Amino acid sequence: MTLLEILIALAILGIILSSIMGAASGIQDAFVENQIVSHLTLRSQMAMDRIIRLAGQALTVDPQFALLLPASGSGWHCLRFRTIQLIDAATGEPVYDDSARVYILGPDPGPHPCAGLIVGRGPDLNGIYAVGKGPNNVLGTIDDNINTSIAGFVPAVELLVPDTFTPQNGEMFQVNVTPSPVGRLLTFTLRLNARDKNGNFLMPNDLVLSERIALRQ
Repeated sequence: MTLLEILIALAILGIILSSIMGAASGIQDAFVENQIVSHLTLRSQMAMDRIIRLAGQALTVDPQFALLLPASGSGWHCLRFRTIQLIDAATGEPVYDDSARVYILGPDPGPHPCAGLIVGRGPDLNGIYAVGKGPNNVLGTIDDNINTSIAGFVPAVELLVPDTFTPQNGEMFQVNVTPSPVGRLLTFTLRLNARDKNGNFLMPNDLVLSERIALRQ
């Protein structure tokens, strides 16, 4: 009888311990998921702030200022502009640094694939890709050659948001200009989400950040 009572007690104890471990695991998963969402929110705001600061260097009078269409989809997902080297004293016109064009580029599976939202610096996307792609031939990953710069003093590739935060719907990064094609008002939109360990989206609706800035003419 005593042995039977011990076995029953052990079985009950096992059920209790299993329930406790399951609850603890659930609490841990919830904590990790909250941390991921918090990280997403912080990183998205930092990325938007960075985009705004970079775009503030653009001039709409730059003939090479451009929006570039994605390989697929409906929105613009790349902004290209040049940095100003100096102002010509004789003409008062800006002199651009053609070796330091700035590309703000969303995830792209095309000829220059990138794993997230990146800032690239160089004469063109081919040059940026050649320098920054790393062994895996993808921009914005940890194997990028970030110590080599084709702009002189800044990395060729800077990752703002990884593609682990790809949204459920739409483009991760979009930029629109009013009036089109080249105007003074730029609207940037970030659309992001996060996934749990099983690959499921953590937020029922994508996080959407949108900012509008007026460029210098």
